[in-house]
Amino acid sequence: MKHFIITATISLVMISSCKSRSILSEKSISKIEKISLSERTRGTIRDFTLSNGKLESSINGNIDSQELSQNDWSKIVEYTEEINAEGISKLGSPSTKRYSDAALASHITITKNGTDHQSSTFDSGNPPAELKDLYNEVQRIIKTKKSR
Repeated sequence: MKHFIITATISLVMISSCKSRSILSEKSISKIEKISLSERTRGTIRDFTLSNGKLESSINGNIDSQELSQNDWSKIVEYTEEINAEGISKLGSPSTKRYSDAALASHITITKNGTDHQSSTFDSGNPPAELKDLYNEVQRIIKTKKSR
């Protein structure tokens, strides 16, 4: 009987330990699948898609693919998690230069849990305040990759 109680106790501890690890690993897995930045005006189309380990660029139809470091992706995910993805389509643009082709018309798309959440259109370089950190990080990564 004594061995049965000891065995049962050890089994319960192991089961609960495995269960808590499973819960922790589910939380640590990012639900952010990819981030896309699209910038357009007459004669120019630039699309950038960042996902875990990969940066894909399409500039006027010329497609390029590069490796994205885990550190860069982690920063993107960190900034994205601060944003209410479901509400980005309602964010107002701080300027309207894109109306006269004085700026590229841009938008960000966050793919989260298999669903695309597209922001409202804004001027390139001047995103809504809620998207500013994410936009600046995406721009930093794109410029870093271009210079290589």
